[in-house]
Amino acid sequence: MRQLLSYTIFFVAFAFVLLLGPLRPYLLETAALTPFYSDEPFTAAFFQSCFACPWLGACLFTGCLVVIAFLQRWTFRLNDDWFGFCWILPFALFANYTRMGYLIYTTKATAPAYTPILWTAVILVVLGVILRLFPRPKWQLRKFVRWLAAVCFVIAGFVAYNHSFLDPNFLSILRMKHAAEDGEWERVLTLARENKEEPTRAQVCLTRLALFKTGRMGDELFTYPDGSASYNAPEQNQWLRLMIGPLLYYHYGKLGFAYRWAMEDLVEYGERPAYLRYLHSVAKLNGEAALAKRYEKALARTLFYKGACAREEAETETIRPLLNYTDQLDGDNGLVEFYLLNSFALSEGGSREMVELSLMCGLITKNLSGFWPRFMALLPTWQGRIPIHYQEAALMVAQLQGGVPVPDLPIDPAVTQRFQRLVEASARMGDNAANAAALRPEFGNTYWYYYFFVEGLKTN
Repeated sequence: MRQLLSYTIFFVAFAFVLLLGPLRPYLLETAALTPFYSDEPFTAAFFQSCFACPWLGACLFTGCLVVIAFLQRWTFRLNDDWFGFCWILPFALFANYTRMGYLIYTTKATAPAYTPILWTAVILVVLGVILRLFPRPKWQLRKFVRWLAAVCFVIAGFVAYNHSFLDPNFLSILRMKHAAEDGEWERVLTLARENKEEPTRAQVCLTRLALFKTGRMGDELFTYPDGSASYNAPEQNQWLRLMIGPLLYYHYGKLGFAYRWAMEDLVEYGERPAYLRYLHSVAKLNGEAALAKRYEKALARTLFYKGACAREEAETETIRPLLNYTDQLDGDNGLVEFYLLNSFALSEGGSREMVELSLMCGLITKNLSGFWPRFMALLPTWQGRIPIHYQEAALMVAQLQGGVPVPDLPIDPAVTQRFQRLVEASARMGDNAANAAALRPEFGNTYWYYYFFVEGLKTN
């Protein structure tokens, strides 16, 4: 009995530490991608949908794997000394789910976490019944078997941990995404600062969105890490779109694209709650009450997503000012960030929010041809206090292109002095890669550094 309890406790502790620790956002995302509805039979999809409540999902998942271990003991009529071998399969089934990573977005399997477990349980029960027709074998070598079983248990646990997908950027994207969906923009920025890796473009896009939502783009955008780290996934250029495409398009007011990609993914992968949420929100913003009601009814049939659209009213207040244009599907080829940056950079007029997005996207894409008209249109709204990055850009553009007398602008003298130091340092050292590294400590959080030294980022 002591061996049974010891192995079970160690396995449960292992599972809970991973599932409720680093893999918690993975559980939440898995649930949002699971199309289970309460008027359907309780299948593997029902169990997987419970990951929406992580502690419940972890308990069910771990409990099912514990059942698999005890089923093996019953099926093969093993004594306690052999029980360590019974955990090899539960560890393998655990890793079969936790290793998927980005593939949870592209799998056509409805419930990849639970389907193998349930089939394994059925096979073990059937095999156990059959084996009851034969005499029970007698197992020898008790002491040797006990130690071998313990060693196999430890090895299986190590292999399961090693094969679990714990990529820091992947898990960071999920945490940032969930914070954005909950309207927790400050948390998105906190997660961006805490990330120790070079960020992927998905993390960069979520950071920019959070800065826009908090009204701090002009002061902080170029102080956050930029990068284009590869996704630790099979090669394809659609991971950003699959993970956060509808979210970005929705919050930037590109409702047609948000609806299109949510619908295309729904057709491709099934009625996942993650897609229904945006279909409902876009329909409601567009004033399509009957269509919105249809999606609302679908969400109401889920166990955990009845309130998925609770933030719509608050979201609408910030999205409506971005709807001052004709929303038409002119083709993005799945390159969400590239399309957003260029469409806003080239847009003219509209609300204050649209003009600022146009100004900022022009800075990001280094397309400065329309800088002054947008800058001057926003100048009265700043009421004498120009955001830092726009001050930096104004000084640089004035030097590169002329156009507006800088002394007439309320530029902070400290910003002017810092720009002069950069000009002098660049003239003395040049703009090669080695000097970029030397200048980074003093100027790395400025637009000037981004413009002159940050190159080769791959938008997607």
